Amino acid sequence: MLNRSIAAAACLLLAGFVLTMLAPAVAAGQDAAFTPPRTEWGHPDLRGHWMPGTAAPMENPASGESWVRPEAERELGPRFRFFPGHSDAPDIVRQERPMVVDPPDGKIPLQPWAAERREEIMAKRDELEYLDPRVKCLPSAVPRGNLPVGYNTYQFLQTPEAVILLYEWNHLFRYIPVDGRPAVASDIRLGMGDSRGRWEGDTLVVEVSNFTENTWVVGHGAPAENQPAHTFTSGHGVFHSGELKVVERYTLVDADTIHYEATITDPQVFTQPWTISYNAFMRGEEDHILYEYACHEGNARNLKLMTGTDAPTSVALGYVPTVSR
Repeated sequence: MLNRSIAAAACLLLAGFVLTMLAPAVAAGQDAAFTPPRTEWGHPDLRGHWMPGTAAPMENPASGESWVRPEAERELGPRFRFFPGHSDAPDIVRQERPMVVDPPDGKIPLQPWAAERREEIMAKRDELEYLDPRVKCLPSAVPRGNLPVGYNTYQFLQTPEAVILLYEWNHLFRYIPVDGRPAVASDIRLGMGDSRGRWEGDTLVVEVSNFTENTWVVGHGAPAENQPAHTFTSGHGVFHSGELKVVERYTLVDADTIHYEATITDPQVFTQPWTISYNAFMRGEEDHILYEYACHEGNARNLKLMTGTDAPTSVALGYVPTVSR
């Protein structure tokens, strides 16, 4: 009888352990019975147009303090209306759980000096030296390029040798070899990094390195005016060094959803590797296309910040400023 009781208890413990291990997949909305469609050469088929997926806070505030955005600064959520008469894509799905799933506290694990630097960057966010790289029209890098924002949609293309990811944002693109070719030399630096992929079952795993140092790792939405960085939930101001490495995982969890996970490592800036996880891509309508993206068109404020020229006054006087190179 004692042996039977011990065996029953062991079975219960084992069942609990299995359920715990399966929880992340269930949380991601993955249908265990789903079999992804295949390309003609046998890889999971990600091809097509995709819209931004789940929107959520990037992080829990480093200080644990919440910040209430002033009423005057609150904005309506994006609805992806490009031109009159163009059908809207579904609104971005929203969740309260932060994208950072590791560490478990949901906080970005900045080293103390890096947390101080982030505070400085965001306190001076309107000065040219400290401007958000997005405002300067620089490449987004990754994983920032895959975060849900209203000015970005995507297209996946595939060949037997590579996955190509096209971004509406700044007309960025990534060529991701999956044929085992080696990475480029370490002295070659790229705004979107150098990507090398492989298939692990139905998941596309991409290792990215060789980033330039003038991008931010994450950042979506917008912090409130004068909001201190230690209360942020958006990820803004999280910079990196040349040692940044990102491991991404793309998994088609149902016919219309790609789950995304990225583990970020930079021993110069962070105390440990950290991971974000969410449903990043929702399938677009059949007639969706990538629209032209004009980063500084009509952006008088940023033109003044970057050139010192007051654009409205100059235009009124019939003068079109040029930027020396």
